[in-house]
Amino acid sequence: MLTLALGVVTVLLAYVCLMLLLRCLGAPALSLGGWRLETERAPALEGERFTRAMGLKSAAWAALLLAALYGASAVWCAVTKNELSWEGFFSVWRHWDAPHYLDLAEKGFAGCVSEEGEHLFLVFFPLYPWLIRLLHAAIPHWQLCGHIVSAACFIAGCWVFARLVTEQFGWRTARLSLLLLSACPYSFFFGAAYTESLFFLVSVSSFYFIRRHRYMLAGLLGALAALTRVQGLLLILAGAAEYAVAERPFSQLRRRDWRGFWRGAARSLLPLALIAAGTGIYLCLNWSVEGDPFRFLTYQREHWDNAFSPLPACLRTIWGRVFAAQTKVVFATWLPELAVFAVCLPLVVYAVRRMPAPWTMYALANLLVSYSISWPLSSGRYMACAFPLYVSAAVLLRRRPGVGQFAALLGMAAQGALFFTFLSAGHVY
Repeated sequence: MLTLALGVVTVLLAYVCLMLLLRCLGAPALSLGGWRLETERAPALEGERFTRAMGLKSAAWAALLLAALYGASAVWCAVTKNELSWEGFFSVWRHWDAPHYLDLAEKGFAGCVSEEGEHLFLVFFPLYPWLIRLLHAAIPHWQLCGHIVSAACFIAGCWVFARLVTEQFGWRTARLSLLLLSACPYSFFFGAAYTESLFFLVSVSSFYFIRRHRYMLAGLLGALAALTRVQGLLLILAGAAEYAVAERPFSQLRRRDWRGFWRGAARSLLPLALIAAGTGIYLCLNWSVEGDPFRFLTYQREHWDNAFSPLPACLRTIWGRVFAAQTKVVFATWLPELAVFAVCLPLVVYAVRRMPAPWTMYALANLLVSYSISWPLSSGRYMACAFPLYVSAAVLLRRRPGVGQFAALLGMAAQGALFFTFLSAGHVY
């Protein structure tokens, strides 16, 4: 059964890659004998002007979700700890990666040393703890600063996301996309002292300027994304796809329009190369602390048991853990990881002919990178920031409001289960 499922996954991914390649090359259809498949089947949706009222509604929706999360955690603290205090409130959010980010903000990367004298936390990217440290100059509470940074970034990120979707697909699709974003089972991490909110803001902002062909701003914001998480580098692929679709460089090469080709490449691709500067800064940080720019890879492999693993091997690991792990770990960790992949892959397949190529490119790249690791404890959480997938789902469900509402309720129920498991220090990473 697993072998058959992996075969289906491989065929679907090959189909998506082929369609993306054809769309970037400007081919209108794939023809085989008398059979013809159009590479683009865009829905009849038009963008709208994004107004201030739409922005306020988007920000208010994000603030409402955060208020619900923080309120529910306060109630959980009062019920489980028989107290309602700031320290109790912060303690239920301080699990897994959160203490590491707060320690890095307080002590710096050189100051966080294990008992063996190793800088194990070099595996974490630095922008988020740096922002916490910056805010701490005004607010003398490390975890409060972390939550403020996360909350502010999520609210701003929802505003930019709504503007991006509204200008491309219309306000109705943007509203449904925001609803589905809020209903994602891992969206509660947007309120935690994690990098999710910051990465969401800078990545969707970079993507917004890629769509507007303002590549210098896209490159600078993309560098911040790459300084927050390794997936930030994937914005280069989205930008390259936008360049291929907008500039038609392959047509220029066929026409031998060398001047137009080099002018377009210099205007588009060179600024996008700035995105790699974020990763470069992270490598320099590794070098300055340990004398090895790739030291984080050693720690990932030897201490955190994580390294690159092909997608089929990663899925085999998840499938095996579903039947081998303890029941509480299966329901908190492995089944959600499998379910997220099972939902995301069909959305990528649906998007490949119905959404602009850069959107599908970015979603596909996120899926492949997030599920190509040897110990995928957090792959589902990583996918919470793959914002084109919410738009793909919204486009699919725009004429099926009942199904959309049911999907949102189902996602919120799953989010509630994972959220309270996380608050109780369960195996939700």
